[in-house]
Amino acid sequence: MTLSQKFSRIAAVKFSFSKSTEFSRVFARDCDALSMYDPFFGLGIPEHLSSENKLRGVFREVMLRNGVFLFNLSGVDLKKAMKGFASYEEAEYNNQITEWELFMILTNKDYLKSCIFHNGKVQFKKRIIWNSIM
Repeated sequence: MTLSQKFSRIAAVKFSFSKSTEFSRVFARDCDALSMYDPFFGLGIPEHLSSENKLRGVFREVMLRNGVFLFNLSGVDLKKAMKGFASYEEAEYNNQITEWELFMILTNKDYLKSCIFHNGKVQFKKRIIWNSIM
């Protein structure tokens, strides 16, 4: 069973985070997960909000729906995500939105509990993540 097949069996709202690649949209679709590629993020996030507030809305809506975050760590600067950002604009300016999203998850225990980390092929145990960033 592939990872996307395994994730598609999760009976909850799923939102897929990843660096934008040619495979990101396909992986989210194969997992039956919502993503940034869906209109209004698939969650009814209002179009008029700032980019930062749209993403904050994603976190809020997924949590309100008892959902899970599927986070692809491939290509993500883990050390930068752990260090954090002075502002969303800093991440946006440096093309590190995915790192900002990971920072948001790492700094919120509820988000972290609801997150499954993977690389598109295998799921990671959270302790492996901590060992790689610390």
